[in-house]
Amino acid sequence: MNTLEKSERMVASIVAFLAERGVERTDFSVAEIGFELTRENDQLFSDAMIWLSAEGIIRSNDRIDYVAGKDNETVAISFSLTSFGFKLLSETYEGELTLGQAVSKTNSSGVGYANVGNLLGGLLGSFTKSVSG
Repeated sequence: MNTLEKSERMVASIVAFLAERGVERTDFSVAEIGFELTRENDQLFSDAMIWLSAEGIIRSNDRIDYVAGKDNETVAISFSLTSFGFKLLSETYEGELTLGQAVSKTNSSGVGYANVGNLLGGLLGSFTKSVSG
């Protein structure tokens, strides 16, 4: 699996995990979203969380966004999807497929969406379309 595919899977896992919880704030780490707790996965988790936050897709409702967990992993504190994040999940992604469905399929299969454009491109494309339109 290349870096882009790993990133797609991590982003999909984070978004799917938060989408299942609705607007409920939640604390979680890379282990809770189904990844092995390794230094590489923990770093990718942190980078994906920062990216999703910067894009306005997720947010923390706490003064401290991250803490070290019992195994020294990064724990995200009080995160939820934003209204913009929920709106993106309902956007048409490819034909009849919504971005939310693509996230679910990528998350459940662990396979990227190279055949219909990659997930990150879909998120960025939807973001750009919503800002400009």
